[in-house]
Amino acid sequence: MKIGVVADNELNDDKRVLKEINILREAGHQIVVLCFGFDGKEYRSPGDFSVTRIRISKSLKNTLFFLLNTIPAYEWLWTWKIKSFITSNKPDILHVHDLYMSRAAAGGIRKAGVTIPIVLDLHENYPFAVTSYNWTRGFLRNLIARPYAWQRKEKEYLSYASQIIVLSEDFRDTLSGKYPSLPKERFVVFPNVPDLLQETNISGKSPDISPDSSRPVLLYFGVVAERRGIFDVLKVFEELARENHPARFLVIGPVDKADRQRFFDAINSEILDNMVFYIPWIDLSELMVYLDIADICIAPFHRNPQHESGVANKIYDYMLGKRPLIVSDCKPQKNLVLKHRCGIAYSDNQEMKEAIIKLSADPELRREMGENGYNAVISELNTNIYRDKLLGIYSNR
Repeated sequence: MKIGVVADNELNDDKRVLKEINILREAGHQIVVLCFGFDGKEYRSPGDFSVTRIRISKSLKNTLFFLLNTIPAYEWLWTWKIKSFITSNKPDILHVHDLYMSRAAAGGIRKAGVTIPIVLDLHENYPFAVTSYNWTRGFLRNLIARPYAWQRKEKEYLSYASQIIVLSEDFRDTLSGKYPSLPKERFVVFPNVPDLLQETNISGKSPDISPDSSRPVLLYFGVVAERRGIFDVLKVFEELARENHPARFLVIGPVDKADRQRFFDAINSEILDNMVFYIPWIDLSELMVYLDIADICIAPFHRNPQHESGVANKIYDYMLGKRPLIVSDCKPQKNLVLKHRCGIAYSDNQEMKEAIIKLSADPELRREMGENGYNAVISELNTNIYRDKLLGIYSNR
């Protein structure tokens, strides 16, 4: 079967999309991809499959996306590009990523004069997530971006798909309960579990943080933003600094524009000097190198419908690196660490602080929890276990 994959990003750094493509190709399906290519950037081939890139400036893309609910030029652009993509490649089915792309996919199919099904892959609870993004906050931005419109549009956009992929059973149950016309059978659960073969490719040099076993390192990897709970961790580290606790905090990832000043003011403050280290960006292939110097990993996401739609990629990466977890009480990640006894869940900053102190002081507990997490990934939380769920979407067509 020829599967057309549509993603409104650059593809090369999208672990989830590439994992799925790899599974589909290994099963014998032919893959053709439509995605963005930002002006001035050259792209290495992400794999042995055809990639068509829509060349556009990143600033124009962001502007069109911001205006999507006011002037839907972003949707119009994708509709025509998908139509051309279908005409040129003649896929048997479209696998479309993210809720807001489904109507454009349906429009592109219609304009191409064909009848092919849509598989809609939901990476998040978008109608809630968009309300938490900084670019939708403020009176004027909110007025133009109209993020709350997605609460009303969600049912329509889901209805274009013959199958819907979600990150967790909880999210599936939420959507099928909210929209009884969408039976559970239409949903397929495919979590952000790692591909064990891909994750063994490790590269990169050791970071410039001198090893000191008496000073345990807590690692956060990912987007740095208030909604991700990063300032909660920094507040706890300020308390630990006043108590002369030896722990250090390593933060890796880009900072949301609206949070930059606050973040850098905090980490450059006198009290956090030599306690917080920041690295703006690493390639995903380097993550295991940084996990080697980390003692504990943290996922401090604020509890909300977005963060409860599934477990983030980084959680499984931490587990694969044999590191114990400290996680906020978002239901999916809390249930994960409790089930597999691979970390500690907290509900407030005091409990987070106590978890950091406890794991910092107990190397044997860290080792035990790290091994538990690793064994869980190897035995049941990887693409080898879930691949048949994804392939089942296409096997009956």
